[in-house]
Amino acid sequence: MAIQLHHINKVIVMDHRDCGAYKVILEKDFYQDPVKETAIHSEKLNELRRQIKAKYHKLEVELLLMDLDGKIEKLVSKS
Repeated sequence: MAIQLHHINKVIVMDHRDCGAYKVILEKDFYQDPVKETAIHSEKLNELRRQIKAKYHKLEVELLLMDLDGKIEKLVSKS
């Protein structure tokens, strides 16, 4: 609907570190290992990106990961 009404061409998806939902879904807390935590978020966000692109192939999808201190990291999109 946003494409039709507002002619958007980009979607920004942002996860955050120390996410309680990830802990519940994955049954593990990756917060103590930032490298693994980043990899898990990257994997899940890239899967969402693939799903979005499959349905809306012209849409650009930007993936971000935010630290609890507000620092934002851009994640690499893996097609």
